[in-house]
Formats: sequence, structure tokens, C-alpha cells
Amino acid sequence: MAEYVLRLVFFAAVPFAVVVLASLVPMTGALVNIVLALGAFFFGELLQEHAQKRGWIGRVLRRQLAFEVYYRTRPPKPFLYYVFYPLLFPYWLVVPEARREAWLFKGYTIVTFVIVAVTGSIRYFTVYLPELGLKPFLVTFGIGLVIESLAVLMLLMPMTTSVVALHQKKQHKRLVALLAVGLVSGAVALGILAHRHRTFPSLETRERVAQRTLAVPSRAKKAQVEALRAAWKARKEKRWGREDDGTLSGPALEDARAALTKFYREDEASAFELWTTARKDKAPMMVLFAEGPRRGRPVFLGMQADGTLVEKPRDIPKAARAVMRTAGDLAGDL
Repeated sequence: MAEYVLRLVFFAAVPFAVVVLASLVPMTGALVNIVLALGAFFFGELLQEHAQKRGWIGRVLRRQLAFEVYYRTRPPKPFLYYVFYPLLFPYWLVVPEARREAWLFKGYTIVTFVIVAVTGSIRYFTVYLPELGLKPFLVTFGIGLVIESLAVLMLLMPMTTSVVALHQKKQHKRLVALLAVGLVSGAVALGILAHRHRTFPSLETRERVAQRTLAVPSRAKKAQVEALRAAWKARKEKRWGREDDGTLSGPALEDARAALTKFYREDEASAFELWTTARKDKAPMMVLFAEGPRRGRPVFLGMQADGTLVEKPRDIPKAARAVMRTAGDLAGDL
């Protein structure tokens, strides 16, 4: 019972974390691996039959089929073993049986690498070039690869072995409850992200915003000026909505982001936010901002109602600076 409680806690926390992490770092490889692992276990016999008839299926799903065969004859170890699996590196390197199990999951890290490499190459040609070169891409690519590989080891093994263990013991009600907890956890995270009025871009997008702004500052400033003009136009036409913290939503923000896409990529434009003074303020101002290269140094540009640009942090209202410091924070508007 104690182990099942641990599994429940894990499934209550991890799907939430995975959803949040997936919004920060591409997690396609890790998610595909989880689906493949569970699919191979539940449909192992059917896949084995097709693999015998069609050799190419066996070659493609060789690792997944080996996963199903292994756990069909060997029950998974205690849950905490898989939770702390990465820390047990010396053990599963020396012990033959543990090494064999680790070798099964090695195939999933290879799948992760292939997926990350393919999607990364596509992103390089579609969102990095021509302003950004190979170096910033390789940095973000390397970080993403490490995070996804660790996610496979730290998330894939406890989740899949939990499902396998309960299924083998025919504890179907507990298995359903476990999966239900996981679904609720993921749904809660999705709900929180969906109901944010402030942006929560991926780490890669945040980095590209800063790098692209620094790469061609004249074009970046021109796009930001046009965005502020579009936002001011919407405000004067009363097509704007102001939150309690001063951030803008609605048509004004949409028009500003549309103007930004003349230079920034679409996801980068969506990383920008707008802050404005209240209607009654005597010195109306709008501030366009996004998280910068370092904490506390956002990419920003302000504009007064008459079109005067505000480029120095000390000239930005204190309330706006406070909001800018929380750019990209998950709890920024919760």
C-alpha cells in the first residue's frame, strides 16, 4: 500500500510538471517515448504477431518489443528504484541484470536524440536564419537535448514500470485510479496555462527574442515602434483591455504582436507583453517588453501618447518596471 501511495504522489506531481516543462522546453521526444513504451506493453502480443509477418515492423519496433518481452517475464523492481534510477548509475553499470534493463531504455534515449535532431534542424532553418547563426542554435539545441534525455530517464521509467507492475498484478482499479490522477494533474496544469493573461513562452523563444534583438537592433527597434503605434491606435479607438497590474490584453496587444512579426518570428512576437498607464493618468505611456538575456534586463521600449520614445529604464514608471521583472514567470499573474 505504501508503494502505491508513492506512485499516486508521483502521478499527481509529474504530469503537472511535464506540462509546464513542455511549455518551456520541447518534450516531443520524451512524450513519444512514453507512448511507445506503454503501447508496446499493452499491444505487445499483437505487435509480435505482425512483426513476424512483416519484418520491417520488427526492425522498427525492436526496442519496444524487447521492452514488452522483458517485463512479461520479469516483474519491475520497487518503485523508488526507478525514481532514483539516474543516481544508481554505478549499480546498473556493474550488475548484469540491471545493465540489461538499462539497455532497454537506452533505445528510448536514442529515439529522443533522433526526434530532437530532426525538429531542431527544422527550427534552425525556419526560425533562426537569417538573423541568428549556428552558435545560438547549438546552445539551445544542446540544452534541450540534455533536458529531454534526463526526462526520459527520470519520468519514463517510473511511469511505465508503474503501469506494468499494476497491470501484471491485475490491480486494474488501482491502475485506473493512477492514470486518472495523472490525467487530472495534467489537466490542471493545462488549465492554469490556458487561463493566464500573461505570456509564458518557451526558454528557446525567450533566448531567440533577446538574440534577434541584439543581432539587428535597428530592425528590432523599428518593429517595436510600429507595434507601439498600433497599440496606441487601438487604445485611442478604445479597443483595449487593461488588467489590474497594468498589462494589456485584447485587440491592442494583438495588433502590437502582428506588427512585431515583420521582424520577429510568430512565437517571439507572442512573447512580448504590453503595459500601459490608466485612463486617468496625466502622462499616458505604453511599454512593450519581453524577457531579456538576463534576469532584470528585459527587452523593452516605451512610447508616450505623442509618439515620444522612452528607452531608459529610469524613465519607465515604477509599476511598469515591477511587471517587467515578472515577465515569463509562471506565477506572474496567478
